[in-house]
Amino acid sequence: MMLESSRFATVLICLPMFYNPDEHGKRKPVEDENFVQTAEEISKKFGGGTLFVFKTDSPRGFWWDRGIVCEDVHALLEVDVPHTTDSQAWLKKYARDVLIKRFRQKAIHMKYIGPVGTIEVRDETVAETSDHSEL
Repeated sequence: MMLESSRFATVLICLPMFYNPDEHGKRKPVEDENFVQTAEEISKKFGGGTLFVFKTDSPRGFWWDRGIVCEDVHALLEVDVPHTTDSQAWLKKYARDVLIKRFRQKAIHMKYIGPVGTIEVRDETVAETSDHSEL
């Protein structure tokens, strides 16, 4: 197993579990298909990702909106992307053009962490060395 330096970043995309309130103040749950479709689209673009949907004890987000503290319950989509301005631009456009509409939100929060190193573990035999310098 070897730590590889890479030019990748990890992006955490917060996806709401509930739509914004309707005209009656009611919040309806987002359908599972929206999460699956989003994960599939991200996977096709970047080669994979991990979708965390918490049915109990979900992460909560807080923010200010016009002087009022708002709260949301989130699912989380984690994806490693090339650490480039093109990837950042694509994600911003995707969030603006697709996710805001699909999840009926005013904004989508993404956290960009990078660059990151990766460790890939494969199902193969690794020859041991006497000094263990290549662990």
